[in-house]
Amino acid sequence: MSSSPSPDNLNEPKASESPAGASEAAQTAPATSATGAAAGTTHKRKSSKSRPPKREAPSEFAVLRLTLFSLFTIVVIVGLVFAWTSYSNRYAQVTEGWHIGQTKLVEVTVVREDKDRLACSSDVLIEDIHCGWHANGTPFDAHTQNDSHVISPYNTVKNELFLAAGLWTSLEASKTKVPTERFTAACNLNIQGVLKSVSLRWQATASFDPVKQSVAVGTLTNCVIPK
Repeated sequence: MSSSPSPDNLNEPKASESPAGASEAAQTAPATSATGAAAGTTHKRKSSKSRPPKREAPSEFAVLRLTLFSLFTIVVIVGLVFAWTSYSNRYAQVTEGWHIGQTKLVEVTVVREDKDRLACSSDVLIEDIHCGWHANGTPFDAHTQNDSHVISPYNTVKNELFLAAGLWTSLEASKTKVPTERFTAACNLNIQGVLKSVSLRWQATASFDPVKQSVAVGTLTNCVIPK
């Protein structure tokens, strides 16, 4: 018959349950937990570095502010364009500061032969004055300087170009003797408009050449020859 284990044998601890084994297990467990925690932290850091930062969507206020700024810029630009258009219709480019409705004292430099040589061509009528020639080169019914409604190009002593009617008729009305050499005539220029679609001629046999800038147009009155 087999002998049963003695009570003393039952109370003896097993090798796996020895105090030394328990101590080793206790030391190993915290190390394993710490290693896992460190690995998890490293993984989180790598994940956070690999992900691009999120961009916040612009707020409604920012979008509204950008829209209002764009509209303001457009309004300013359109206003400047219309302002310049109005300015160019009232002011001549070649005579800065001259404007419609103004009366200026001008001193014109001419020679007696200019009465038949100077002329302009355009289909535009400004009030009751016009060039002596149409844009196609055919003359108006009244196209000579003997008519006080026919305009011609002139230069002031400051080399300011303008178009005007009435120089020769005003001198004749005052019974002023016209010199045979170059002279200057001081007149009141009543500015009535501005022309750009116009061509000028400085010699009787020359062709009409278009101007590149707007020119003041008016009537010369009370002309005298300074002495």
